[in-house]
Parts: sequence; C-alpha cells; structure tokens
Amino acid sequence: MIHGLNYNEQDSKYMLLNEIFKIIDSKFSRMIMTRNGIKPLSKVIPLVKTIFISIYFECDISFVVEELKSKSELREGLNFSLVLEAHEIYDRLSRVDPDKLENTVNSILNRLRNDYRRGKRTFIMDATPADLNINFRSKKVSKESLEDKDYAWAWGTSIGFYIGYKVTLVLDYNTKMPVYFTIDRGSPNDTTMVEKILPILQKKQIIRKGDRILMDRGYYSYDNYKIALQKFHIIPLILTRTKFNKLKLENILDFPLHLFHAKSNLKKVKKQYMRLVNELLESLDKRNEIKFHRGYIEDFFKLLKEGLGFKNLNRYTLKSIRKYTSLTVLLAGIIVHLRINTKTDFQKFAEGKFY
Repeated sequence: MIHGLNYNEQDSKYMLLNEIFKIIDSKFSRMIMTRNGIKPLSKVIPLVKTIFISIYFECDISFVVEELKSKSELREGLNFSLVLEAHEIYDRLSRVDPDKLENTVNSILNRLRNDYRRGKRTFIMDATPADLNINFRSKKVSKESLEDKDYAWAWGTSIGFYIGYKVTLVLDYNTKMPVYFTIDRGSPNDTTMVEKILPILQKKQIIRKGDRILMDRGYYSYDNYKIALQKFHIIPLILTRTKFNKLKLENILDFPLHLFHAKSNLKKVKKQYMRLVNELLESLDKRNEIKFHRGYIEDFFKLLKEGLGFKNLNRYTLKSIRKYTSLTVLLAGIIVHLRINTKTDFQKFAEGKFY
C-alpha cells in the first residue's frame, strides 16, 4: 500500500524516475510526438509523466494528481511545470488515436535502441494473457454475452481460463527492449500469429533477411518454419515438440520453386537460402540454448506485471487497452534501456528492489 509520494532526490526510485522523465522531456521525444500529431506538448508531456507515475507506483491517476498539487517539492523534483486535473487527463487520453500513440512509442524506443546501424539480429516473440479480472465464478458469463464486447473468453497456460485479451510482444535480444506489440481479442492460437506478425515486422523494417526469431513451442508447426524461411528469409528458432521429425522438416524446406523466378543470380539465391536452412537445422539441436535465451521475454512480462502492475487492467475497450499497453511498454522499455541488462536485473526490478 502506498501512503504518499514523498520526493527524495537520494531515493533510487526517484533517481530512476527522473532519468525516465529526462527522456520524455528530451528534444527527440518532443519531435517524435509532434510528428505523430500527439500535441499540444505543453499538455501532453505532463499527461504522460502523470500516467507514468501512476504505473510506476501502481496507484490511481487521481491520487497522483492530488499529491502533485499538494507537494511543491514533488512538482519541482520531477520537473512539472503544469499539473493537469484527473478528468482532463482521462478526457485527453480518450481522444488520442491509438495508432499514433503506438507509432510514437515505437519511434522513441527505436531511437533509444539506436536501430539505424545494425547487422544480423535476433528477436524473441511471445504472448501473455491480458486478464480483465472479471469474476466469472460468482456469476456465469456466457460466450454469447460477450459477442458485442472487445474482450472475450480466453485460455492461458499460466492462468487457465480468463476473460480479456492476448498481448503478443517482440523483443530485440541484444537490448532486451520491445520492438513491436499487438493486442488480440480473446486468445487466438499462437500458431496463427506467425503469419500475421512477420509481414508487419517486415513492412516496418524491423526484421530483415538473415535475422533470427526465437519462439516457444506454442508457435510450433512445420508450416511456420516454412513460412518464416521461404517467405521472409529469416531463421525461426521455435522450440520443438516431442514428435518433431527433423528429416520431415528438411524435406519440407527444399528449395522453393518461386525463387527460380528471382531476377538475381539463381546460384547465389540458392546458396543464401540453403545457408539459412542449414543454420536453422543446426540451431534446433541446441534446444537448451534456445530455451534459455527465449526466457528473457518472460522476464520482460514479469517486469510489466509484477513491477509495473500490468496485471490490474480494468479496461474494457480495445482502444483503451491499446493506449494503456503502449504507455506501459514505453515505460518498461525506457527502464530496460536505463537499468536492465541481465536476468538478475529483471528479477530485482520485478521484486521492487530498485538500485
């Protein structure tokens, strides 16, 4: 339980928060917000900072507003030139276009990751339940009653049945920072998400030929190996299941006919494709390594849920959950950029052990 926001410049929690706010106040963040139509900045910056405090300390926006209004040392310490009323924050946020907000978040995180120079990269993709905490045990909730809602019945291996959404996230392995997320009503099967998300990552120029993407066994299917390699020319390191047949996969991944129509040198194209196939087949034998490296995304989800209160959603429209997720992912991404490099760092933050 939080008793009050008592600013102390020597407190590690507030030291980190000030570093976060320096990024939000920075010239490049302001330019990105303006370019995406998130304005006026005189209201947007204090709005984002107030919501960040609410997420960071897991308290209501109205409580944060009252604390800021009543404590001058808190306003000065966190560089608030203006304190917005809670109703104005809710009103302004409701009018923000979720697409523009997501583009803003992605652009700020791209700038922090310094994505402009890069070689071959590794990404991690996974999903987590977004549970609305609706008590369906005390009152029966049928599928039919949710047909006109943005949320739906779903299943998560970690929590069983729930009502809500599914958040699928893609992390850059080197920086441990998010590069893309999407929210789906209910809980679509993970195997269908590969064909949905890879074209988006390619269009946004997040993934490029020769990159690797780690996925858990929920995404396992022979078709997904084939789609990733033949359509997108990336290496899908999906955790295999017990009935996995390596020889069957090799046969499926024979050189595809459509590459014979490539305008570039056929010999070169075949060599590049077979290099990707061979790298995949060699990597699949290193199951424990894939499992270990893929675990970083579970650490990121734990940071979101245990460190930033993402498990207490109480948002019942897709627009609302998209905007809340965008801001929470931005905050988590900045924290990772500033403080987190290892699994131990993730654990410390998730347990509230600021440093």
